[in-house]
Amino acid sequence: MATITTREAAEKWGVSDRRVRMMCNRGEIPGVEKQGKSYMIPADAKKPADRRERSGSAGNETRYLKWENEVIGVIAKNNAVTFTAPEFNEVIALYTRGRSKWQAEEFNEFLAERVVSRDRRDIERLLFRMGLSQYDVPRIAGITRGIHPKDLLWIAKTKNERLDAAMTDVFSSVFRQRIDLVGNSVDTPEGYNIKRYGVYNGKYGIYKQRISPLTTDVESEVAVSLLADKLGVPVCPAVRADKDTVFSTFLYDFSKEYIVHFRRFFDGTRSDNEYQNLIGVRPRYRDDIARMILLDFITRQDDRHLSNIAVKISSGIESFYALYDNGRSLFYEDTGEMVRDAVSDPVKYATSFGHAGTYWDYIQEIAGERGGLRGLVDLSITESDVRAILTASGFTGYRLDGALEWILKTVDMIRALPDAEMMKGTD
Repeated sequence: MATITTREAAEKWGVSDRRVRMMCNRGEIPGVEKQGKSYMIPADAKKPADRRERSGSAGNETRYLKWENEVIGVIAKNNAVTFTAPEFNEVIALYTRGRSKWQAEEFNEFLAERVVSRDRRDIERLLFRMGLSQYDVPRIAGITRGIHPKDLLWIAKTKNERLDAAMTDVFSSVFRQRIDLVGNSVDTPEGYNIKRYGVYNGKYGIYKQRISPLTTDVESEVAVSLLADKLGVPVCPAVRADKDTVFSTFLYDFSKEYIVHFRRFFDGTRSDNEYQNLIGVRPRYRDDIARMILLDFITRQDDRHLSNIAVKISSGIESFYALYDNGRSLFYEDTGEMVRDAVSDPVKYATSFGHAGTYWDYIQEIAGERGGLRGLVDLSITESDVRAILTASGFTGYRLDGALEWILKTVDMIRALPDAEMMKGTD
């Protein structure tokens, strides 16, 4: 029987991980098994009824799902959605897959991608400032209106309410005033670490603060950007804005182009092979996905998931969007001992991708499937190139030495695969 974790169930049902564990402990979810300290939940389990939701946790009035100022769906009191225009444009069609209705759980799953993450380091403070005592996706979305800069979808209280007025209200009353008053930077309705959108050197993008004083995620984001450029893998450019902040440039015109995460292409349980999952829903991006996996192995990426892999919609044309959110890589939070162990055995310490398998496992699968890795990336990079990139990005000490050795060893491992000598840049 296929199972999911409490965290996966929490994302699916739009509630907190703690609440799902409480449901399991109280026996409210049929078929749950406890393995050690973890609960395994049947993948097809339904969210238990909740008295607070029946009484209208997201509001008692009918609301409207809009694209900018056009109604494309009606949100019922129970949070189910009836689409009036399920194929309003290319983005809406990708979300709905032509269906005219979403059950409440499906809508909550959609909202979970748009609201502030439960993993935020300041989540308790943020919930308090929003007047909430616990993480609850429908309630957070009700407050923030589900607004997200990747598209023009949002939740309107009335048919005549306009996006500009709602956005002004949300960002002034919820995020700017309530967060700035307690000493944090201006925030957005989503994200893992402290983020804000803005302009740097004439480019629009996102500012991200360092996760903690002990991590090097800022340096890693910059290094991956520079390294990817050398390898020929498209990523969103990243530069240091100050000592503890990185700025990542958006490579789309948010006024007329839109980003859709790969998560929206899946409906139901995925297989354990994440590479096959991805190429199964978008075979046209087979090369792009292979390049991503190669880069993530070389940079020891530790946070690639379906919500930071995306496509861009521009004038009705879909394309694979440049990789972004690359900071959790290159030993960004690892101790000296961990780094030494990892560089001594890259196969054993390769990071995982999806539910099963490491990046190295997938690279070998891709090489076997394609008869080699010809033409995917440029492996002509040298030790002096890598050292210059890491130094320019701010790496020092054991993380500089470890990242340098890891990159050089993993590049050599890829070169040694069958047909690797035929890859671009090694002729």
